[in-house]
Amino acid sequence: MVLYKVYSQEHRIRYLTYPCSSAIIFQTCCLFLTFLPPLFTGYFTSGFYYKELTYSEQPNVTFLQKYDLIIDSLSALRFCSSDSRLNNYFSSSLVPCTLTSFMPRDTNGDQVIDQENVTLNVILPNTISSSVLNLWLLFQYKLNRFPLINMETLGLIQLNVPSSLSTNTTVTVYGQLNFHQREPLLSYKNDSSIQGSIIDFGSYSIVPSFDVLLDNYTTRTYFTTFDQQYVQWTSIPSTDSSTQNLLTIKVAVNIPLQIFRYVPSFWTEFRWAWIQYFTGLLPFFYVANKAKEFVFSNGIVRTVVGKSP
Repeated sequence: MVLYKVYSQEHRIRYLTYPCSSAIIFQTCCLFLTFLPPLFTGYFTSGFYYKELTYSEQPNVTFLQKYDLIIDSLSALRFCSSDSRLNNYFSSSLVPCTLTSFMPRDTNGDQVIDQENVTLNVILPNTISSSVLNLWLLFQYKLNRFPLINMETLGLIQLNVPSSLSTNTTVTVYGQLNFHQREPLLSYKNDSSIQGSIIDFGSYSIVPSFDVLLDNYTTRTYFTTFDQQYVQWTSIPSTDSSTQNLLTIKVAVNIPLQIFRYVPSFWTEFRWAWIQYFTGLLPFFYVANKAKEFVFSNGIVRTVVGKSP
């Protein structure tokens, strides 16, 4: 019967045996115990592959010159918008308003917009003391690493108007536009829930409720919120006998560096899995080699020893 080599040492000593022998069984067990434990160890300790990773990026945010202003009080509702269809719908509560300026700024000189400054003037027929002011600002939000994330987002500013204000009032608001995600980003899937306008008139027979719009927006997979950091009200008594009141709203929207969760690609997972497996394989390979050297050199299993010339 033909003999097969099952092990050899560096000084040209070979160990031969028959196919059905204890030496073959021992060598097979050593192979399994060398290559399988690193695989199972990495897999069951959740270190063999990544289901989710994070990265940081400065998003590209552009103000779309779209806004909706709602001033709600116990006595009356005041409304103005950049959309003529909404203005027609709320014609009974419409007040004149003008977007006087919007200015993007690069505060740190990295060629990426870090701040959007928006100024809005509103002419009111009477004071708005003890009212709730809601300002909707619409932005285009885009990521460079994941080109599928290019969506219209909302920055909602809610203010409680002080009880005593004069005819000319200026409110200055500082805050951050923060990104929220219910699921990690996918580089290979286009999420239809973030496409299109936030106020989609094609989906409604009439203008929808703003509460419904806000609920639909915040239940999306990806959305943004405006987190207020600083609010200042300033009133200047007017010498004009006109009964009209001028409200100036200045908003500084800071766009910080964001942390995004994403699903890594196949090759990223494969590369990390290979590194993990190879790192775990080295100690098992060393121990198995020492065990085989001890077993074969001491004749614990039956073999035929042959020396190379």
